[in-house]
Amino acid sequence: MITPNFAITQDFKFITIIIKTPYIKVSDVELYCEGPDFTFYVKPYYLRLHFPGNLVDDDRVNASYDISAGEMNIKIPKETPGEEFPDLDLLTKLLAPKSVKKISEKPLIEVVKDNYDSQENDDELEELFEKENDIQKSYKNNDFLIKELNSNVNNDVNDVNDANEDRKSKPLIQELFDEKNNGDNETNKLYKLLEEADAYNWELPQQLPNEKELLSTAKYGFNRLYSGYFMHIQETCNEIIDITDPERSTPESRRQDRINAENNKFDPDHYMADFMCAEEIRHLIKSKNVWWKGSSDLNFTEKENSIMRKLTNKQYLIENLGSIYYGLVDLLFAYSYNYRVFEGENTVESPWMIGKISPTISCLEQFESIEETMKALYRRSLAYPWYRNYELAKKCQEDVYDLLKLGKRAILKVLLELKDLFDHHDIYYIYSKILLDDYCIWCQTKASDKAIRSLAHKLHHHKVLKSDTGWHLEEYEHLALEDAQEQKTMDLK
Repeated sequence: MITPNFAITQDFKFITIIIKTPYIKVSDVELYCEGPDFTFYVKPYYLRLHFPGNLVDDDRVNASYDISAGEMNIKIPKETPGEEFPDLDLLTKLLAPKSVKKISEKPLIEVVKDNYDSQENDDELEELFEKENDIQKSYKNNDFLIKELNSNVNNDVNDVNDANEDRKSKPLIQELFDEKNNGDNETNKLYKLLEEADAYNWELPQQLPNEKELLSTAKYGFNRLYSGYFMHIQETCNEIIDITDPERSTPESRRQDRINAENNKFDPDHYMADFMCAEEIRHLIKSKNVWWKGSSDLNFTEKENSIMRKLTNKQYLIENLGSIYYGLVDLLFAYSYNYRVFEGENTVESPWMIGKISPTISCLEQFESIEETMKALYRRSLAYPWYRNYELAKKCQEDVYDLLKLGKRAILKVLLELKDLFDHHDIYYIYSKILLDDYCIWCQTKASDKAIRSLAHKLHHHKVLKSDTGWHLEEYEHLALEDAQEQKTMDLK
């Protein structure tokens, strides 16, 4: 578990706890408050605080989550309004676990009850225990504890008990943990275990994160503006990302990770099966994307206008303008593939499919040419989705060309749809923050129609050959055709 960064303030009636918990699923948050103890849990974060005063868990408790800041704001009322909670800035003190009770050792021999004649027994025992003066302390009121007796004293005590057998009364001295005494022994052992369990500190250890560990050098996203968004990628169940350690990666290592992942994922049998059983795929290839054929379809809807109103205007100092435009081609290709496969309807699989096909999203790639951009897109479309077909990838390239020809409005509509799709996903919404938000702003304010038309022309004349993928696609197709011919010949016989 990760102990999150947090801060605490107070006013006359409330304690306010601000917890830094980016990239969480808010519906999984669990809060617990009783007396001075407060517990917060949502995977992968866990926070337990012990306040110097009592809190009240009632209807006045309020919790809200700021997505943009990644902060959980929790207000809890004080049990006594006006009480000043000291040392709220001493975070280590608030994280300190409760004190652990010491388990008092039960004596091996304990006086249960005295039914003997006090004077007579005192005289007899006084002589016996003279042999252990450091153990013998007091016999006043017959209320004493004996921690240890040697074997000779034990024998003498047994002799005294035998001499008084005719007195029908309970023994003065009783062994509590005698292995021979099975009945009472089990009860006493259980009692001891319960005491230990009650005193055991069951609370998880906590430690504030080291600020040095939070620092990262990797820059990614739009214009390489972001870092720190994949700090705890192992705990977030992000199935899109293909980079082993995004926060310590370089552009070169990210590209190598992408190529290795694609090579491992590519399945020749899957490709040959889709090549031979392509009836459904042909239907997808022949379908028409009617919605972007006329300028009348490019009017923004009220939903799109609402999304644009929430975006803040930014000024960008672009480091590599070419990589921004190639990243745009990347996003439009992934969108076009999803649009064709699901025939214009987004599904629960759409964020994963778009993210997995797009190397800009899945591998945080930045391209320097249209050649390497299209090569990566073809490879991923043949390695990851359900339909892995070269002709389908070519058709998606044509769709991107059609979109680019229509200009900024058509592109912006696609970007807004992608943003809305990723915004509403519990895990993948971070891609809106590091990529899609900025693309939506940049497309409205800085994208050049002239540059987009030039890019469309360049894309239209670029051809990706099957050999460019680095896989032997033509050989696999030839093998598949030969196998089908042999099967057909055997069926005729």
